Amino acid sequence: MSIIYSLALAGICISIAYYAATIAAAWKFRRRAAAPPRPLPKIAPRAALLKPLHGITDSLVDDIVSFLEVDYPRKEYLFGVSSYEDPAAQVPLALKSRYQFAQISLTVGGDPSAANRKVGKLIAMVPRATRPDVFVLSDADIAVEPDYLRRVIGDLYADDRLGLVTCAYRARPPRPDLGARLEALYINTDFMPMAILADSFEPLHYAFGATIAIRRNVLEEIGGFQAVKDLLADDFHLGNRAVQRGYKIGLSSALVTIVPGERTFADFWHHQLRWARTYKTVRPISLGTILTHGPFWALVAMLAAGFGAGSIALAAAVVAARLAMGAMMIKGVARLPLSLSDLGLLLVKDFCITGIWFTSLLGNTVRWGDRLLRITPDGRLEELRPGPKVQSDTTPAPQSVHPIASSAVSDASPGSR
Repeated sequence: MSIIYSLALAGICISIAYYAATIAAAWKFRRRAAAPPRPLPKIAPRAALLKPLHGITDSLVDDIVSFLEVDYPRKEYLFGVSSYEDPAAQVPLALKSRYQFAQISLTVGGDPSAANRKVGKLIAMVPRATRPDVFVLSDADIAVEPDYLRRVIGDLYADDRLGLVTCAYRARPPRPDLGARLEALYINTDFMPMAILADSFEPLHYAFGATIAIRRNVLEEIGGFQAVKDLLADDFHLGNRAVQRGYKIGLSSALVTIVPGERTFADFWHHQLRWARTYKTVRPISLGTILTHGPFWALVAMLAAGFGAGSIALAAAVVAARLAMGAMMIKGVARLPLSLSDLGLLLVKDFCITGIWFTSLLGNTVRWGDRLLRITPDGRLEELRPGPKVQSDTTPAPQSVHPIASSAVSDASPGSR
């Protein structure tokens, strides 16, 4: 038996065990998500929802509306943009007239010293909050269910040892573009199972940008958002710093939704390469990732065995296990429609992710919008090709509504997602 075939066999065994464990963890999480939210404390903690924005997407209005319609008694909304020229600034302003009783504010500008501009916006937003008990931050492209905030804060206050809770997320592609479909398959069949499985087998020591609900005193104790302003993996380090202070991280029963903005294969490739190189900075030895790429190891086994009958049968078993796990995540946990073409594209995506993993080992530069950045060994960002400059002005934005935002708001129904 050759060394290559032995390595492939080990990868196959590990992959099948991973698929089986993921299915078991998914059933457990599915029951949690179907149960009612945990009860809130007698006096509901005041929540400040922070949402940094950048540019307008097809789903941005619906995403923001979903937050404005959450069922929670004590909350305020703070949105942030880099400059007045960003059309995303007009969306929360345009929605104010519809949600007259919602406490909505907009911060324009950010900390100019922050290499991570999303964190720079968060730094500028925090002083505008009205002494909240909890900061709830989420990426711009996240949509939520009406019970989202009750679930997140109920989970956070269920255990005094919890410093923050985070959320796994599912992806619903907005269009049949290849980039969006591949990104959605990655999120639903790679990221989501990884998050759910990690929570089942070990205490979490990191958080996800889809949602981080952190107690105000914990955020202050770890140095605020200033402590992660130059880090690419800000969500990871925010959670990790809380763990280093002795707090626990919980995975909420709330499952939030992302609408991928990728259109082309190149968009998908560059986004995933940035993620892979980010992951490499927080876990330099990431062999566990490649060892769960079952279809890749099945192909290696067939090549090493000269496509013998035994290797082909083994490959078929691996593919069947992979498709079963993917179907369980998409239909059972994410509760999304599943087609035969999705299952075929799932295998294509798996081989792409394997290629991206190997490519991530060959460099340390990433593209983030129109910026080219280098990731230092400690996970910090260095600008190689800058994008537009960020304003530092935090005065109220003008009340005029950008035409794109205005038409988008008028076309969106109040309850749309």
